[in-house]
Amino acid sequence: MKYELCSDAAFINHCLTSPEVWRFGRDDGISQINPGHFQARTDGSVIYVKAGNYGIFIGIPLNHINIEVHIALLPGVKGRAVGLCRGAAQWIFLQSPKPLRLTASIPSSNLLAIRLARQIGMEFIGINRNSFLKDGVLYDQHLFGMSKEDVCHH
Repeated sequence: MKYELCSDAAFINHCLTSPEVWRFGRDDGISQINPGHFQARTDGSVIYVKAGNYGIFIGIPLNHINIEVHIALLPGVKGRAVGLCRGAAQWIFLQSPKPLRLTASIPSSNLLAIRLARQIGMEFIGINRNSFLKDGVLYDQHLFGMSKEDVCHH
């Protein structure tokens, strides 16, 4: 699989607003936005890694060591998500001496994403209580993380 940095706003928006991605990724803060009018941040504050035509991995730097990651994989990825995510994590770690840590905050209602985080080797860190609002309901977020050492030295 070819991974590469992506600045193609049309592809990024296509991945983020795909109905399968949009329904899981949106919260009440963006629920009133029409997906057709959504524009991803492409000002350099967010890192987008393209995985072929299967989707993108989004990285939001929290500091110079830690990147919060999100995924936007298109429907054709069935059966490949674990391998794609492992490959993307390794690619991100190998492209730079930093970051040293990837973390993910996953709403408790998104059981597929929680399962995926575990399958790719992310460690459960804890729970951020009542921190995700969707359809008027507060959900806990499960915090997961992995270090560069975990991915690149095994």
